[in-house]
Amino acid sequence: MSTAPPQRIYFKNLDILRFIAAYMIVVLHCFALWESHYHQMPYKNLFSPENQVSIGRIMKNLSFGVDIFFIISGFLLTYLLLSEKDKTGGVDVMKFYFRRAFRIWPLYFLLVLVGPLLTYFFNEQSPNYGLQFIFAGNFDMIAQGSKSPATDHLWSICVEEHFYLICPLMIAFTSSKKLPLVLSSIILFSILFRTYMLFTSPEYGAHGYLNTFARVDVLAVGSFLGYLVYNNKIQFNHPLWARLMIYFLFLFVFFGTDTIECGTFFSATVKKYFYVLCTAYWIGNFMFHQKAIFVPKKTNIFHYCGKASYGIYMFNTVVIYLVLQFFSKFSIQNFFLFLVLCHAGISLVTILSYRFFELPFLALKEKYAVIQSGDGVKNIPIAIADVKEEVEVGSEKDAEVISPSPELAIPIPVIVEKS
Repeated sequence: MSTAPPQRIYFKNLDILRFIAAYMIVVLHCFALWESHYHQMPYKNLFSPENQVSIGRIMKNLSFGVDIFFIISGFLLTYLLLSEKDKTGGVDVMKFYFRRAFRIWPLYFLLVLVGPLLTYFFNEQSPNYGLQFIFAGNFDMIAQGSKSPATDHLWSICVEEHFYLICPLMIAFTSSKKLPLVLSSIILFSILFRTYMLFTSPEYGAHGYLNTFARVDVLAVGSFLGYLVYNNKIQFNHPLWARLMIYFLFLFVFFGTDTIECGTFFSATVKKYFYVLCTAYWIGNFMFHQKAIFVPKKTNIFHYCGKASYGIYMFNTVVIYLVLQFFSKFSIQNFFLFLVLCHAGISLVTILSYRFFELPFLALKEKYAVIQSGDGVKNIPIAIADVKEEVEVGSEKDAEVISPSPELAIPIPVIVEKS
């Protein structure tokens, strides 16, 4: 049996995308929880009724940050599993499950355990903790609605966990030629499910937003992106004017429409793919285009924030809720101070969690790695400004930039560390 150390594949710019997605959710929750607590939007008197509606819609659209997470997850896991399959001749499904458990479960179950504390001290409602413990909290929310700020947002983790169950099996037992067909079938099934719910269920809105069958298609789109990139079936080399045109079109539609509205056949079935496909295109260009815009040349704080983005997502609602309780106790209604305290609290809790709680589990996760990803404890962020520049991790013998296939025209900034 080979004892060669596992490779480490690291998509540097993916950390920034994770942070953007997490921060979208933080802004959404700050706005939504403030509005729910005080029964009015912040600085309401400064805006006309029409502008209030527009601002509320834009804030609600920031929930699309969850879809960005889904696309990233589908992409990265598929790319890593395809790499493992090529390297070893198969996929070690149990090792995959162990890796996901060490990455996801510690914070997840910590938040589930925090729920009863909020219920006890702040008279919050209790979710069905039995369903939360088996990662079925999204179905509990469909049945009972919102309950606790400690657990409500965990619905998206449940959806991802359901996808994690099938993803390694899909890669392991599907040939490369048939994988697109399988992914397309998942997307089609999701469309048919949303159509069925639209015409049969009075709770079709909740099902469309929270049900795994309605949301797994976005993870499948991310998987499709991972498959295309890994097999050199897509290239991100479009000129700047073309990319900007797509980006501006996306932003115009994103800020001008309700991305969540699903009351018609079109909006319930295919509307979201405009946002999802434009975002997948942006993600691909941001990571892989040689002249991608707004890409930092050096590692900065946003890369670290991206590595800790899971904690940002997991803790944000609890911190925001506690700040609101503090404001109520002292009769404070200063939204600017509220934002400052929320951001400071989320930052502090996330840093402490990542350093002292998550990293030990990430070390355990690496023991089950075949193809290691960039969230491991040994990862060193590296800036890649140009494919002609040397990449250094201690020395040239420690790392190299590789492409998913030797004939790839646009070099993919993937970093492989050799232990």
